[in-house]
Amino acid sequence: MAYIDPRGKLLQHLDRLHAIQTGVKQAPINVEIDLSNRCSLGCEWCHFAYTHTRGPLAHKRAVDTGDLMDALLIRRVMKELAEAGVRSLTWSGGGEPTLHPAFEAIITTCPLPQGIYTNGQHIHERMAGVMKQRLAWIYVSLDAHDATSYARDKGVTPAHFDRACEGVRLLVAADGNATIGVGMLLDAHNWAHAAEMADVARELGADYVQFRPVIHYDSTAPATIDGPTGWIDVFLDWWDRTNVWRKSEIDLSRFEMLRDWKGHTYAACWWSALQTVITPDGRVWACLNKRGYEGACIGDINTQSFAEIWAAAPVHEVNDQCRVMCRGHIPNTALAPIMDAQFAHKEFV
Repeated sequence: MAYIDPRGKLLQHLDRLHAIQTGVKQAPINVEIDLSNRCSLGCEWCHFAYTHTRGPLAHKRAVDTGDLMDALLIRRVMKELAEAGVRSLTWSGGGEPTLHPAFEAIITTCPLPQGIYTNGQHIHERMAGVMKQRLAWIYVSLDAHDATSYARDKGVTPAHFDRACEGVRLLVAADGNATIGVGMLLDAHNWAHAAEMADVARELGADYVQFRPVIHYDSTAPATIDGPTGWIDVFLDWWDRTNVWRKSEIDLSRFEMLRDWKGHTYAACWWSALQTVITPDGRVWACLNKRGYEGACIGDINTQSFAEIWAAAPVHEVNDQCRVMCRGHIPNTALAPIMDAQFAHKEFV
């Protein structure tokens, strides 16, 4: 079973794709919500450090998208998303979702299928039980094979690695049906430890481990790579010759796209009609990679309903603020040939 397949999953929502093609406005498939902009880690590749209000990278904060989302606002947002026809909700960041004081109560009352990206640092036994029962999936970003590399890459002490691993163990041991995944980011300095990373995830009892490349980009020119990519060929050759844990989720084309990056080869971001993000201050954004970017806010839940905001939101154009290998890039490579193509005699297949 493939847990992560952004191309294939799009085909499970043909009604939404047809609506976009015909200009009929429908709710997004998924909405991400940042409950918190606080983070207890300082990952050197963090794309959202500029939003952090507390934590090792908070000094890099350049924009204000809020600290903790108001509990009353969260309740209203969840209700409005469900009523609008949103099909799923993801708790992410921004910061670390489990740092919100009302986290357990929030996920207990959520009316939508929900999942979470977490660093695993703050999961205790009771919380693990609530998460395992209420969420469809839980993705713990580990990104290291041992405590030394974890501490180096995340700007914390080696003990933090043990805390994250314990968080995974508690989730695995808890009663419930949530899928437990472990995320591992690879780049030039750690790819050679991929097999050891898979071993860690397997030993912790996770359902799968996902490997993705770290995206190093120029913050002043987000569409420009700012890091080595020569390691990717070596890694792909190694992967082809090595037997890694069979429950490894890896999209090799994602690595190849980064290696061969030619920019966004489509003019419209069709993904922006299918997914959005809400930050702790209640603002809604054109793209999760543009939280806090000038001109990227499409509305404010504090003064408008989600339905009103979404009804006025266009399919956004790709511009120079769009990041290398942005969240929507792989879905857009699948959508663009469908949405942009003009076929003669299209009834003849």
